[in-house]
This record gives sequence, C-alpha cells and structure tokens, in this order.
Amino acid sequence: MRPFSALLIRILAIYFALNPLLSVSPILFIQGPDESINEWLPVLIAWVLIPMVAGVVLWFSARALANKIHASSREEPSVNISDEGLVRAGSFLIGVYLFVQYLGITISQWAWGGILAYGSLSVIVISVGLVVGTSSMGKLYKKVKYAGG
Repeated sequence: MRPFSALLIRILAIYFALNPLLSVSPILFIQGPDESINEWLPVLIAWVLIPMVAGVVLWFSARALANKIHASSREEPSVNISDEGLVRAGSFLIGVYLFVQYLGITISQWAWGGILAYGSLSVIVISVGLVVGTSSMGKLYKKVKYAGG
C-alpha cells in the first residue's frame, strides 16, 4: 500500500506543479494598455507559486508521507490493497488538494481586495483535519462499514 500511496502523492504533486502554469498562461500573453505586471504580481504568486512549491515538497517527501500515512499497517509482500488503506490515502490526498487550492484562493482574495473569505478558511481548517486525521478517517470508515452487520 505504501508504494501505491507514494505514487498517488507524486501524481498529485505533478498536478499541483503543472495546473497553475496552464491556467495562468493566457493572462501572461494578454496585456492591456493600463494594466501592469505589478498589479497582478501578488495574485500570480498566490495562484502559481504556492501550488508549485506544494508540488515540489510533495514530490520529494512522497515516501516519507506514505510511510506516515500507513505507519500502523505492516508491510505486505504482495499487492493487496485494503479498503481502509485506500480511505487513509484518499483522505490525505483530498486534504492536501483542498488545502493548497483554498490557500491560494484565500491569499489572492486578501491580496487583491482585502477580503477575508471565511468559507475558504473553513475549507482550509477541514483540509488540515483530513491531512492530520488520516488514521482517524480509516477507523471511522471501519466503524461505518461494520455498523449494520
């Protein structure tokens, strides 16, 4: 399960690194007469730099994160993927994805207009809970799975 989780973390890292470049590239080629790059610089940093740094950090720490996610499970010699392990890995990846996306949104809204988006802040808190509580999510899944039977 650990190699599978490390692979998923690296796929998420590639997505984080490339997606902002693709979404911001049209802005770089369109420039109006009254717009300057200094106006867009804080927004570009929030939209591009934060996900790219998160992608690089995830790429280089994928093994350690996979070992931390599956610390309680023993190493399996065959490719036997348990459903509880998938829930732990999935909740971690969803939490990291939400954290990076909404952190960029929150910073860009604050830098652009001084608006503090409480909805985005609540998603950031939930995403931190998903990242930190991966083992709790696995235990919760196990309880829900065996609750009726």
